[in-house]
Amino acid sequence: MATPSARQGINDLSLETLQMIADHLHETHRPSFYTFRLASKACHSATIASMFREVHFTVRDPKTLQYNADTLIEALSSTDSARHVRCLSMKGFLRLRPAVSGGPSIEAGTMDDMHYFEEYGLDEILAGEEAVFPTSGRHVSHGEPIIERSSEEDMAWAPVIGLMKRLPGLTTLVYDCRNQFPPSLLDAVHEHPRCKLKHLTFRLRSLLWDVPDPYEMALATSPSLYSVRLRCAWRDSHGNDDFNQEAMMELVAGLAPNLEQLVVVNTSPYMYSAQRRRPRGLWRSLPGFVHDSGIGSLTSLSLLGTVDWWTPDVLRGWAKHTDFGFLRHLDLGGGYTESYGGPRGMDGKLMEWIVQNCSFPRLKTLRAVLERDDMMVERPEYADAAIAFFKMFGPLDELIVSGPLDPNILDAILSQHGPTLQKLSLRPSEGMTMVDNGRMRTEIPMVFEKEHLLLIQAQCPALRELAVSVKRMKSNAIEAEIYRSFGKMECLEVLFLTLDCSDWRVERDSTRTNEPSFDEFDRETFPHLEFLQKGHVRETFMNCAVDETLARSIWNIIYQAKLGKPLQSLKLWTYGGGQWGNNIGNGNIAPVVDKLSCSWLIERVVGNDKDMITVKELGRRGKEIHDQRFHGRDYIQSDESEAEWSVLRQIFHRIWPPQKANKDWREGWKSLPLQV
Repeated sequence: MATPSARQGINDLSLETLQMIADHLHETHRPSFYTFRLASKACHSATIASMFREVHFTVRDPKTLQYNADTLIEALSSTDSARHVRCLSMKGFLRLRPAVSGGPSIEAGTMDDMHYFEEYGLDEILAGEEAVFPTSGRHVSHGEPIIERSSEEDMAWAPVIGLMKRLPGLTTLVYDCRNQFPPSLLDAVHEHPRCKLKHLTFRLRSLLWDVPDPYEMALATSPSLYSVRLRCAWRDSHGNDDFNQEAMMELVAGLAPNLEQLVVVNTSPYMYSAQRRRPRGLWRSLPGFVHDSGIGSLTSLSLLGTVDWWTPDVLRGWAKHTDFGFLRHLDLGGGYTESYGGPRGMDGKLMEWIVQNCSFPRLKTLRAVLERDDMMVERPEYADAAIAFFKMFGPLDELIVSGPLDPNILDAILSQHGPTLQKLSLRPSEGMTMVDNGRMRTEIPMVFEKEHLLLIQAQCPALRELAVSVKRMKSNAIEAEIYRSFGKMECLEVLFLTLDCSDWRVERDSTRTNEPSFDEFDRETFPHLEFLQKGHVRETFMNCAVDETLARSIWNIIYQAKLGKPLQSLKLWTYGGGQWGNNIGNGNIAPVVDKLSCSWLIERVVGNDKDMITVKELGRRGKEIHDQRFHGRDYIQSDESEAEWSVLRQIFHRIWPPQKANKDWREGWKSLPLQV
C-alpha cells in the first residue's frame, strides 16, 4: 500500500516560486504582501526584490534630501538590494530657504488645484485622478528664471545623483517635483542609457524669448524623455500667452525622439477680463522644427481639464503631429472638478467628426467625457452620436465614461466592448448650469437599476474592476438588493461605488407630487430656498449618513452573495448631497452634508481563513480641517437664532434626537441600517 506523501508547507517552496508569489501580492494587494513578508524567513527573503523594485521619497529641503538619500543607500547596502531597484520616484518641492511667514505657500508658476484636492481628502478617494478646477488660481508660464548648471539649486540635487550612481539596474526615473528639472540630474539620467524619464511637472519657461533657452531645449529633446505631464493654459495669470501645448505638439512630432506617453492638463487660471479679451499672439515654432516633415507615434495621449471641445480644432491639431493609429490609451477629457458643470466634454457634433475623420486601430483603453451641449436647445441627436462613437472602436480592455448616459448608450457600450472589458467605469451626469435665456432642463442623470447591473454581469464575463453609482434610498430593501447584484459578477475583484445622495427630481421632475412620507413639517419651504422642502433636506441627511457600520453591511451583503473570485476591495464615495438639479448654492446645508458624507475603503486580507478585512475612512484629514474651520462654533448644538440654522437643528434632531448636553452632534448620528 502506497504511503501518502507528506504535506508541503510554504517553506518547502523554492525561492523562485516564493518570489513569484511576492511579486503578485506586491502588484495586487499590498496588505497581503506585508503579511506574506512576515510569514517566515524564506518569505522575507523572497520579498526583498519586490520591496526595493520601486523607491519613492518626498523632496522638501537639502538637509532632508541628503538624509533620505543616505538612509536609502544604507538600507540598500545592508540588504544587498541596490541591484533590484528599477524605478526611482521623487515628489515635492526642494526649498533652498525656509518659507517666509505670510508669503505664498506654493511657488510661482504652479496652480493650487492639487493642494485643494489633497486638503479635502479627495486624493485618497479619487486616487490617480487629476485635479482641475475652473479659475484655477495662479499659473505663470513666462518670466521665471531658468535653472543654471552648477547653481546652488542645481548642486542641491547632488544626493540624488549620488544615489543614482549606486543603482546599476535603474530603468525609470519619475520626477514629480515643482522645481524645474536640474541639469545635473539630466546628466545623471543620460549616464543610465536604459533609464526612461517620466517628467510629471514639465513646462518650458522661455517660449516667449527670441530663442528658447538651450538647456530647456536639451531637456525637451532628450532621448531619455519618455513620458510627460504638462499643465498649460491659453493664457497665464500675468496675461502672457502660454504656448506650451503648441511646443509639445512639435516635440511629439519628432523633436523628442522617444516620447511615447503624454498627459496635457488644460486649465483656466484667474486673470483680469482685459487680459482675457486681448487677441492671442502667433506661435513661432521651436528651433529645428520643420512643418510637415514627420509625425509622432505616441502610444498614450490624455487631453484633460478645460479642453476646448467646441470645435474639432484640438483633435485636428494633435492628428497633424502624432499618428492616432499607434495609440493604445486615449483620454478625451477628464479630471475632477468642483464646478457644477464639470470639465467640458465632447458633444454630439464632435463625436460625429471623430467617427468620420479618425481611426484608432490599436486602442485598448479609453476615457471619454461627454456632454449634451443642450443649455439653449435640446439635442435629440446626442444619443445616436454617442452610440456611433463607442461602436467605432475595436473591443476595449478598459473604458471610463463620464457624462449623460441612457440605457441605449449602455447597451451599445456593452455589446461592443463587454466581452473583452476587464475594467469599466460609468459616471452618469447631466449639465447643471441653468441660465435665464436658456431652456428648462429636465434631464436627470441615469440611475443604475438592478436590471442594468445584471446586464453588465451577463455581457462582461471578464470584468475585474467596476466603478458605478448607486442611488441611496435610505438603506431600504431595493438599495440592498442592488448591492447584492454585484455578487453575481464572477470575476469582479475591485469595486468602486459612488453612493449618490443627490435628488435632481426636486427641480427637474415637473410631474413629481408631494412625497407620501412627508408630514406637515416636511412640506414646509426651507428658508431662502423656495424650491426646496424641509423633507428634502431631511432625506438628504439620511442618505448622506454613511458610517462604518453601514459600510461593513454593504461589504457583507456583496461578499456573502459573491460567486467566483472573492471581492478584494470595496471603495465607497458618498457624494451628491445637496444637489437638487440646479446650480443654486445650498447655503448652510453644506457643512452638515460634508460631515455626514463619509467615504470608506474596505479590503480583504488575503490568505486568512477567517476572511478578515481592513476598514479605513477616506478623506478624514479633510474633515478634520473643515471642523477646525467651522467658524469655531457648533451651530447645530448652539442657540443661534438665525432662521436657517434653527431649521437645520430641527431637521437634524428629528432624525437623531439630541444627546446629552456635552455630546457633539458630529458624533451623535448614525446610518440607517441596511434592510437586508
